[in-house]
Amino acid sequence: MQPSDAKYDTLIRVLDSLRDEAPSSNRLYHPERATKQNLIQPRARAYLHLFLKVRFGLLSFAKREQQITEGPNDGGIDAFHIDADTKTIYCIQAKFRDNAENFENKQMGHDDLLKIQLQRITTGEQRDVESRAPYNEHIRRFQRTLSKLKKVSSYKYRIVLLGNTSGIKPEHIERLCERKPIEHYGFQRVYTQLIFPLVQAAYYGNPDLVIRINHRYVRQEKDHLDYVVTTRAKRTGVKLLFVPAEEIGRVLFTYKNSILTFNPRSFLELQTNPVNKEIRNSVVSTSLNEFALFNNGITMISDECNINPNIGKKGWAEMELTNPHIVNGGQTAYVLSRIYEDIEKGRLSPSTFNSKEVLLRVIELGPDKPSNRGRANLIDAISKASNAQSKVDEADRRSNEPLQIDLQARFFEQHGLFYERKRGEFADGINQRYVRRELLVRRDLLMRVALSVEGKVSLAKSGIRKFFTETGFKSSPLKVSETTRYVYGYEVLRLLTQLKRVRANKGPSGLRKYGTVLRYGQYALISVAVNQCEPLNVAPDKAVELLLPQWKRFERWVERRSWNSDYFVGPGGGFISYYKGATVNNDIAKYRFKLRLNSKRKKGR
Repeated sequence: MQPSDAKYDTLIRVLDSLRDEAPSSNRLYHPERATKQNLIQPRARAYLHLFLKVRFGLLSFAKREQQITEGPNDGGIDAFHIDADTKTIYCIQAKFRDNAENFENKQMGHDDLLKIQLQRITTGEQRDVESRAPYNEHIRRFQRTLSKLKKVSSYKYRIVLLGNTSGIKPEHIERLCERKPIEHYGFQRVYTQLIFPLVQAAYYGNPDLVIRINHRYVRQEKDHLDYVVTTRAKRTGVKLLFVPAEEIGRVLFTYKNSILTFNPRSFLELQTNPVNKEIRNSVVSTSLNEFALFNNGITMISDECNINPNIGKKGWAEMELTNPHIVNGGQTAYVLSRIYEDIEKGRLSPSTFNSKEVLLRVIELGPDKPSNRGRANLIDAISKASNAQSKVDEADRRSNEPLQIDLQARFFEQHGLFYERKRGEFADGINQRYVRRELLVRRDLLMRVALSVEGKVSLAKSGIRKFFTETGFKSSPLKVSETTRYVYGYEVLRLLTQLKRVRANKGPSGLRKYGTVLRYGQYALISVAVNQCEPLNVAPDKAVELLLPQWKRFERWVERRSWNSDYFVGPGGGFISYYKGATVNNDIAKYRFKLRLNSKRKKGR
């Protein structure tokens, strides 16, 4: 599958999953005959749901549907969203394309932008300027919503163009969109800023995220500790206070991996820890606030943190966090989010969280600047130090290394694959059927493939944990520039693993057809495929087809070499030891494999 096809296939799976959130009786999303042609319009509506869900975190299908205005006489506005925090009214014009090529290449036209009648709609006009027909009921609902806004004059409008616009001059776009601020979402931005974050369960990937935590039981004007820490990077503020456990549960349930960016663990990976049961019991099985004593608390970093007790509710305050991230205490937050979900779904009593509080430490870093490397190093140091005393897999500790982040971006952007740098970070995407499991790239297998690509087969067969330690990672074979070769090798590995399962069903004789390669020599074959077949533009499946029939002959050649004699003398040796030994790397480089498919065989297939 081509990279563009893989990414578009993921897009379609996402849209179909979003369609499935609609009631089964809703024919707008569930046509009677689900042909490709009949699904174009339902998927186009789901495309709007995708934007509203990821950009604004609207998890409820019903709430998103209330903001969709698409249809006849919609005045060129397909959906809207009103953000009370930023005082912004978003108006969305979208163009969905029904195949990968059109999605990447077909442009919005001047006519599409001319349809946008924002000025007429927001000034209360009732009819379309061209057809003179009344605006549809959804647009009229939008108008009624605007009329009920308090201080609507303080809001600003922003137009979102969900489609390719590179074919129109910027000055023309500005003029056609009534000189309103514009957000462009061409195909690449849709993939990287909408699809990828959704599969990753990180709906908010922007620094404008503001989370408000309601803080009850304010006993005095200032019921939190303020402290200033001076570091080499900057002066950093710290706030320490107790907050309702329910609010932490709500935050993580809503934002998931979005606020775990700097945590070595991902949202779904947190579920496996045996400590979860104890944390849950300390909340669910008690009626008072013992939880505040039993739990070590949560550490967040945030650009800004403001606490305001003047919210018109006695005994309560509101904490506003800008661009927050949980760097420690993710396990606690995860359990609280599951309790919150159980309450939402009626599995637990709404009173479960009553009186329960958790200690929160907020490290206030100030606004981010792209060039502020010292700030980035400080965040990394805080995350590592905060998690130093908890048992975290070494590979998880390396998950936020710049190399890992760059590799993940390159795998997706160029190949449509999802490199799992944190365990379980795409589990939500798998569970929601957003992505096919075979598009995931496991970090342990990638490390072995990378070693094979470098011709270090014996290391690929040995333990690789050392390459994920702090010192070992610096000498790991992973390179962003080699991603294309890694993808090739990873596909060869997938094909070999698939074939091994099939041959294993035929018993030992089935596996022996190709020597011992399927049992012990997969990484040797990957090394040959990547370094000898890939430069000749032989596709991965053809490379496997080409090399497997030669492997038994190669292994007979290996056994006859004097330098390999020690592997085949006495018990416990043989090819299981050979492929971990010192000579395999030179042998696969020295042996002359046939690197072209026989033309007669090609005709005969």
